[in-house]
Amino acid sequence: MVRPFPIIRLRRGFFAAGLCLALSACENPWLEDAPSLETVLSKGWLFGDKVEVAPPRAAQPLYCYETIGVGDCYDQPLEDGGNRLVGFEGPAPLVDPMPAKP
Repeated sequence: MVRPFPIIRLRRGFFAAGLCLALSACENPWLEDAPSLETVLSKGWLFGDKVEVAPPRAAQPLYCYETIGVGDCYDQPLEDGGNRLVGFEGPAPLVDPMPAKP
């Protein structure tokens, strides 16, 4: 493969830079219709007007207990399953959950 002389590379570079400058000087006919940055950000990026979102729902209580097979989960803490409690979501039960296995 024959490499071009450095003068040809220099000419290509000047041509590319000149072309970029010439194209950047062109007037953009859509620029007047473009929204400002404040308008775009106030509308929630590009997805239109902000929509009212429902407040988050409260988490349903869930208490999961270790079993021989797959763990079981209930919506209320079990009275006799205190040492088998692996995790919970919601108000804390009277018994602490079991420590993680090593």
